[in-house]
Amino acid sequence: MFRIVIKKFFLFSELADKLPAQLKELNLRPRSLSKPSYSLRKLTTNDKDSVIDFLRRYFFRDEPLNQTINLLETPESRCFELEDYAASTLEDGVSVAIVDEDGQFVGMVINGIAKRDEVDYTDKSEECPHPKFKRILKLLCHLDREARIWDKLPATCDTVLEIRIASTHPDWRGRGLMRILCEESERIAREIGASACRVDTTSAFSAAAAERLNYKNVYSILYSELPYAPHPDPPHLEARVYIKQL
Repeated sequence: MFRIVIKKFFLFSELADKLPAQLKELNLRPRSLSKPSYSLRKLTTNDKDSVIDFLRRYFFRDEPLNQTINLLETPESRCFELEDYAASTLEDGVSVAIVDEDGQFVGMVINGIAKRDEVDYTDKSEECPHPKFKRILKLLCHLDREARIWDKLPATCDTVLEIRIASTHPDWRGRGLMRILCEESERIAREIGASACRVDTTSAFSAAAAERLNYKNVYSILYSELPYAPHPDPPHLEARVYIKQL
């Protein structure tokens, strides 16, 4: 077995040595693949339409809760209540996107600012006219009310940056963009005087991402314990709230 492996190695080496000459005969040059370049930029309310278009294509349809209740029934379907919710904190000026060489979005996080003195645990879902999205909004209100993050943070912490929605282009996934976006969000949090960041996760994938970024789970609830909530298929069995002190 050892000799066979060595033989294969030398065969590969021989072919590799001959490759430049063979390419030269064909008037071709070896080319090295370079990583696509990108840059970070803050999002503003002027980006709302482009942000919603990106999220409609790469987040709204992929999110397990949305899929479970068939929130968007056709490719053309829209849930304006969801879109309004997603864009509602753009005015805070703390959301971030990654754009490629052509200035096109390839990833983004929609962030918001929460203040201790503005805590409101009322159930906002009662005001939602969309019956399907109302179930999701009721779940999010439950997380906010039961997690009570302010009780788990130092009394000196009066501002928290919430990472509310995170999405990347399918072709750019697996390249560490989410880490870059979250680290930039944490930098912005420090810049505005926030002492912590918060992430609510509704899928096993987003929960795993939060833990990789050293966020601490402070509350979790199984979907099966909430009759009104969507009940996604495994591995998406629970919703969680994470915080990270800065």
